[in-house]
Amino acid sequence: MQLSWMLIVHSGGASLAVPLAGLVALRLAYLGLWERACYWLMSLVGGAAVILAGKLAFEFNGWSMPSVNVYSVSGHAMLTASVYPMLGAILGSAWGKRTARIGLSAGVLVAVLVAIALIVGHYHTLAETLIGMTVGFAVAWINLHPFRQPARQPARQRARPGRTPMLARLALCGFLFVFVLAATRPVKGRLWSHGMDWFGVTERYSRYIDTDPVSGQIVVTVVKCRVPSYRVCSETF
Repeated sequence: MQLSWMLIVHSGGASLAVPLAGLVALRLAYLGLWERACYWLMSLVGGAAVILAGKLAFEFNGWSMPSVNVYSVSGHAMLTASVYPMLGAILGSAWGKRTARIGLSAGVLVAVLVAIALIVGHYHTLAETLIGMTVGFAVAWINLHPFRQPARQPARQRARPGRTPMLARLALCGFLFVFVLAATRPVKGRLWSHGMDWFGVTERYSRYIDTDPVSGQIVVTVVKCRVPSYRVCSETF
């Protein structure tokens, strides 16, 4: 059962979610919506930056809110909640509004399933998962909102691929290049390692989640690791 939860959780990892986010951007660009494609990628990066800031605050400085079991906010929950609903809706829109809604619902279902796996598999607490999902759904909502507007628009406002600003093309290509690197290289490990060097961090915090066999309550144990041996600390998702 633990292996099954792990497989579900990894569907929300950057190695899969990031290329899918790039696919969404390519689909938008194909429709002539270059600026919207750039906005999608920028908003996704912004959401990821919020999660990253929380992770850095805990792992480098030990910041946490034990009263609500918030230590390291879930990046997997954020990625699935933002990418999969957007992917389902954008791909489904090619066949009409009904299939777009079905695709959106399927994407939300995937995000919820990954969230359940994160909690049941003790990868994250309920609060950490909900925060990540909230950020992710917010990113998806602000990008899907224009697609819920009335379809009738003046002809001069419709997307035309031939009139795409060069800056938008360059920005999209740059974002996609960075996304490809993030998907094919262990970016997280490199950022953590270099970040420790840049900020002079000598210790790294981590936490383990378990269930008390007597009370059935969730028990979170925070540990502190020396930087040379930080790889032995549990990985957070």
